[in-house]
Amino acid sequence: MIRNLLKGASALLLCLMFSCDNTTADPINQNNNNNNSGGTGGGTTGPTITGPRILHKITANNSTTEEFVTNGNVLQKAIYREDSAPNSFVIANVTYTSGKISKVKIGQEINGAVPANNLGYDFNITYDSNGKINNTTCSATLGTLVTYNSEYAYTYDGSGKMTKIVEKKKNGTTYTHFTNYNITNTGDNITKMVSETGLTSDSGVPDMSSAMTTTYNFSTYDTKINPYTTLPKTFFVIWSLVHPLNFSQLSNNNLTSFSIQYGSTPIVASGLTYLYDSMNYPTSDQSQAKKYIYKAL
Repeated sequence: MIRNLLKGASALLLCLMFSCDNTTADPINQNNNNNNSGGTGGGTTGPTITGPRILHKITANNSTTEEFVTNGNVLQKAIYREDSAPNSFVIANVTYTSGKISKVKIGQEINGAVPANNLGYDFNITYDSNGKINNTTCSATLGTLVTYNSEYAYTYDGSGKMTKIVEKKKNGTTYTHFTNYNITNTGDNITKMVSETGLTSDSGVPDMSSAMTTTYNFSTYDTKINPYTTLPKTFFVIWSLVHPLNFSQLSNNNLTSFSIQYGSTPIVASGLTYLYDSMNYPTSDQSQAKKYIYKAL
């Protein structure tokens, strides 16, 4: 499924460490330079931004890996490059209702066209009276075939921080699998996410004896501004459900070290580094191979 495909792409993007004038190329046009979208330092182009900004794109070795298409501060589309094939992208289109994200539709694009066997997710989001996400549904598809549907429920602590998401998958009207996303917050950063995945009864009761566990330790953060916080948080909640390594993008600060343990397999660990501008936003990693490009608001 696309979940496994994207999980590998997500890990690569983190370890290598898309708004807009509506002229942003779709898919990413890596030969275009937008001289109005720069930050300061780290080899980015364009004027220094000293006021409000929004993340425009991320590049690695001069090739765009993520692009965020926005109109003012409204995210319209996110484009992620895949490494599985040349000119292969994951496109996430965002829909709003009454000013809030109500739908995120994710699919593939290869050589400018949707493949016949397109792997996709269609998320619908609802909110409680306090404006927090309380329910999400997702229809997962392969081409035109619906492969499964998911329902998500959300739990928050007394301070309003998200602590758990429960996903239940079903085939038709019969529930088949569950995933618990157990979230640990330290201050305004997510420092751990433990996912438990297993089977359910036909009515949706989890069988915890069947659960397989994956632990994401987001061990340390800097004290600077996470560029993803300039974009809507709801989008990255949904994006994290597609591949959970991205839960750290919901944190206020920038992840500097993390590890992943899949079941009983050895821990995979990595470290991240940054250079910053005078306003405490990352502009690149220390090698300047990965760069963060912003647009002024």
